[in-house]
Amino acid sequence: MQRIAVLVPALALVFVSGCANADGKSTRGTNGSTRSAAPPPASFPSAPPEAAHCPGAILDHRDISHPDLGAVRVFLIRRTGSGAPTGCVASVTGSGKALASIEVDIYENDLHFASPESDATKNTFVLYNPGRYNGVLVLVPAKDGFEDVRWTDPDIHYRGGRYAFYNARLAGPGADGRYTIIQSQNSCNPSCADGATSNVTLHWNGHEYLPTG
Repeated sequence: MQRIAVLVPALALVFVSGCANADGKSTRGTNGSTRSAAPPPASFPSAPPEAAHCPGAILDHRDISHPDLGAVRVFLIRRTGSGAPTGCVASVTGSGKALASIEVDIYENDLHFASPESDATKNTFVLYNPGRYNGVLVLVPAKDGFEDVRWTDPDIHYRGGRYAFYNARLAGPGADGRYTIIQSQNSCNPSCADGATSNVTLHWNGHEYLPTG
């Protein structure tokens, strides 16, 4: 009976050695090797922090993989109040840091993610409509968040801009895993009501979307 009482604690010690601690730190196994526990997943807030300056109703959100910042949650917001663009794209990192928000004019709740929301370029695509034609807003990763859309007119947030395409739609992703953007253009000759409409297909060149010859 004495021999059994001595062996049971020893066996228990062998089975538990080499496991990770409750705090996720690595422990040393019986052979002296070190095992590292998997890092905990990012913990995102259910709404953008106040620093995002996007108060309003959350229409949707997606968790994406940012090439520089890791996991990022992107929120689509219908703003409350007046005096600012009705739509807002707010993003937050896994550490809780708010990234610079992107403003966009929308009609009612017409602000959506593409499906899938990101493609092989690592860009993320948001579809919007300010009340007439559809538009494509492209979130291009930058070291500190996303590139500035560069709206042409500071008072208009639906047309013009390096990464915003009004009267446009997405095609794909194609065999290369990338979306293309098909933008419609009106010659407005002799008038916009009677002008001819043509389509231009835009491809990502690593920096921006441009037509190919």
